[in-house]
Amino acid sequence: MAHLQVKHLTKMIKHKPILSDINIEAKSGEIIGLVGPNGSGKTMLLKTILGLIRKTEGEIYLNQQPVVFNEPLPVLTGAIIETPDFIPYYTGWQNLVYLASLNNHVDEEKISYYMERMGIIFAKDTKVANYSLGMKQKLAIVQAVMENQQLILLDEPTNGLDKEAMIHFIEVVKKLAKEGKTIIIASHDEYVMSQITTRTYLISDGRMVGEE
Repeated sequence: MAHLQVKHLTKMIKHKPILSDINIEAKSGEIIGLVGPNGSGKTMLLKTILGLIRKTEGEIYLNQQPVVFNEPLPVLTGAIIETPDFIPYYTGWQNLVYLASLNNHVDEEKISYYMERMGIIFAKDTKVANYSLGMKQKLAIVQAVMENQQLILLDEPTNGLDKEAMIHFIEVVKKLAKEGKTIIIASHDEYVMSQITTRTYLISDGRMVGEE
């Protein structure tokens, strides 16, 4: 289980506010949406929650423990941030096993299950260099959920997905939420967001401008 609390988060770069007084709470089983135009701060927010970016002010807690810049997170976390990056001369399967091994969480049965659910199992033995954009995106979704991650952050996860793959994605996310995972999705896809989000935060110019 993962309980995320973002309190009065602010990020400044060269005296310019990129995030301003952001407050978000996400509990186990919730699917939280982040909606806003390009450059609104969604990706920066996700990176800061992951501890990849040093915050200027405010606090971030996971299960009441503080998130510290460049240190391991308090709970096992899966993420897609910007363009998925894999080892091109490894197969899809080899990439996933390698990534899972970094956390000693290799579960081949679960890897196979999610590759099947996302419609990518047919390419498990194909080198990623030969994957299309949509196939890489499916592989990225699998790596974000295959280790029983309790917190899952997804930045534009439906990029490059066809209609059938989007349906599979929605099914996977709903199942993960029922299992008690905490999920945050930043997306422009209004259809997908309307189908799955428990609550949606509207972000513009690094500020919270609404909640639905």
